[in-house]
Amino acid sequence: ARPRTSRRTSSTAIATMPSLSAEDIAAVRRACDAARANSADAPACLLELVKDWGGSVPPARAEPPFPDAEEDPSGPADPEVVAPEADAPVAMGPEVAPELSEREMDEVMETKQKAADAFADGRFEDAIDAYTVVIQSMPSALVYAKRAEAFVRLRKCVAAIRDCDAALALNPDSAKALKTRGAANRFLGNWERAHADLAKGQAIDFDETSAEIAKVVAERYKAIHAARLKKEAARRDAEKAERERRAEAARKAREEAAAAANAGSFPGGFPGGGFPGGMPGMGGGMPNIPPELLSKLMSDPELMAAMQNPRVMAALQECMGNPAAFAKYQSDPEIQNLITKLSGLMGGGAGGMGGFGGGGGPSGPSSAGFEDVTDVPSASVEDVD
Repeated sequence: ARPRTSRRTSSTAIATMPSLSAEDIAAVRRACDAARANSADAPACLLELVKDWGGSVPPARAEPPFPDAEEDPSGPADPEVVAPEADAPVAMGPEVAPELSEREMDEVMETKQKAADAFADGRFEDAIDAYTVVIQSMPSALVYAKRAEAFVRLRKCVAAIRDCDAALALNPDSAKALKTRGAANRFLGNWERAHADLAKGQAIDFDETSAEIAKVVAERYKAIHAARLKKEAARRDAEKAERERRAEAARKAREEAAAAANAGSFPGGFPGGGFPGGMPGMGGGMPNIPPELLSKLMSDPELMAAMQNPRVMAALQECMGNPAAFAKYQSDPEIQNLITKLSGLMGGGAGGMGGFGGGGGPSGPSSAGFEDVTDVPSASVEDVD
């Protein structure tokens, strides 16, 4: 294991180190900023120093994937859109500007002029380095915005946005910072953010160069807005269709429940409207069925099954319309069983069901069993005829 250097030895080593220039300090700051943002971008020498001092290096951060241009609702992919750069962040200025002597002020102004000259000559890297030195001593919204403009020219738009954010923190109405950030977002394909910044910046201080960029951004912004409105309309239509579908399903469910509750599904109208064709001695049928009798009818599966048989119900209608017709069904066990069950439920017992004697045979019409159910005076077939 490497022996740890004592605090005294380290102090002696630092004391004998040569003084660093402003450019050297700016480079160290850039390395520290890079390490803070992502340990993967930190220089190896800095990582070794951290470990020598007993520190630990956090794991590298995964970079978010660059969005696929095909997913952009604004239209075809823009060839000028670039992916975010992975460069280490550059040094930022102190929160409070240091007090400078007259000589130091002159040096800063000279460096600022060098930065402007480098930018005018198209040497944007040199301009960025010079503006970084100025920012260390005299940070201002304008200097941050100018360095951001140099970053945009190099299509280092993430760094440009970072500088514009710093400029707007110092001066929220900096037109140059707003327009430069709008341009940076334009080249990243952030059309809505670019539109907002350019519109606000141009309202403060209009210029033709930014107007050309704003024109391109406006077309994309309109396309995105139209696509969003279309998507929202489709969502509302889908929700409306779903509500209508649920309402229709609920309506059908209510109708089916009501139909089941009414229990009026026997062929020919029984039991909701009485026996079809009427019952002998009852004139128009049996419309007033007591609830307890209806409950007994509904609870007998065999009786319910027989009532659903068209042949049986046709025979029952014939016999109820003409009791003499019962003779031809005496040998039919299914019909005989139905007559017997109905007689028993209606209290006919040994008397038989109305219109049929005793066991249901043709021994003479009678209304026995119906008197207790309907309280209607009994009537014979002769009285009906």
